[in-house]
Parts: sequence; structure tokens; C-alpha cells
Amino acid sequence: MSQKFLFLLISVVLSSWLLTACGGAAPAQSVQAANNGGSQATVAASGPDTDGDSIPDRAEATLGTDPNNNDTDGDGQNDLADAQPMLAENPIKEASTTVGFTITSILVENNVNPTGGDAPDHLELTLSSQSTTDLTDFDVYYTIKDLTTNDTQAYYRPLPGFSLKPGESKALHFDNTGQPDHFSVNPHSMFYTDPNQLQVEATLHAKGFAPQTASVKKDASDAETGTD
Repeated sequence: MSQKFLFLLISVVLSSWLLTACGGAAPAQSVQAANNGGSQATVAASGPDTDGDSIPDRAEATLGTDPNNNDTDGDGQNDLADAQPMLAENPIKEASTTVGFTITSILVENNVNPTGGDAPDHLELTLSSQSTTDLTDFDVYYTIKDLTTNDTQAYYRPLPGFSLKPGESKALHFDNTGQPDHFSVNPHSMFYTDPNQLQVEATLHAKGFAPQTASVKKDASDAETGTD
């Protein structure tokens, strides 16, 4: 378990103990996260657990995990058991070198909606098909790196329903709007909470075709909340 994540776990534990000592309500449940050595830190917390991972939503906000996804980084491990729940390894393996599409644009700021209007900051990729057949079975692996501290988060996810027709150019979005061709993200990720300059790199893949990678810097700013 990373030192930063362990520190957050300990902070939640201490907060719960102080609440109880001061006469607050006793915690209704405990949250355990295993470290690399197999020992466990216990986080006492209570309240709603939207994604059913046994980590209450308010604890997920403190830990930086996704309250709407029980596998925040998409590595196949439940957040409760994952030693690094925001640091997936890249599982994309592809033997083909055929280019089926190109990434013509990558944005994290100054985004636009389908009508060309301003949209809140989020990861946005524009793809252009180079194939004579429909492209399907897309997945993505993307990293977020703090260029001041070198802290890094990494996420993987399949993109069910997303496709690209021959000759088509289409934008792919990562946010929590729920619109077509928009795929959900961790609302507590560094993308939204880290005020330093960030490097965002995305590797996009369609089954049977060579993965394509693009990167972009996100300007330093005051701490952000939500998809602003």
C-alpha cells in the first residue's frame, strides 16, 4: 500500500476515534484495506455505500476512491481488497500493428459539447477512423501524473457500446454526465482534486487494431471539485 493511501486510512481511523471519544455516534461498520504485506488497517466509518464495496461513501471521499464503482481503477479487484485502488497496471495487449484509427485531438481543458459550446473540464478524445470496417470492442487505459510531486493514478476500463464507422470522426468523453459516448470517471481522482499541473496520457484500443496513445498537460489551478 502506498504511504499516501495508508496515511489517509489512518486519518479516517483517528477521526472516527475522536468522534466516538467526544460523544459522537459509534461507527456502524468498519472498512479494511489490505497492504502488500497482508496486514490490515481498519477504517471505522458509517453511512451510505452506493457501490456496495463495504467502503461507505464518506470514507471514499477521504480515500480518493470512486463511490459509484467498487473497482475504482478497473483492475478487477474490489477496492476493499486492492492495495492500490487508484493504480491499475495496463492490461491492453495487442499483437496487431494495423492502424484502425488515429487520435486527432486530446483535451482536458477548454472542452466542447456536440454543438460546439463550452463544456466542463474532462478528458476528451477525438478519433478518426482509418478502417474500411466498423471498429468496436474499445477499451482505454489512462494515467494522471502530478508534475510537481510525481504522484500518479492509473485507470482502465472497457468502453461498451462505443464504435467508429469507416471514415467517421467522433469525440469520446470521460465524465459523469451519462450522455452517449460519455464514460464515467472517479469524481475523487487527481484530475478534479489536485491543484498542481498534471500530465494526462491515454492509450485507446479497438480489438484487432494497434493501440493509439496521446497525452496533454492540465494547467495548475486551485483545487477543483466535481466535473467543473
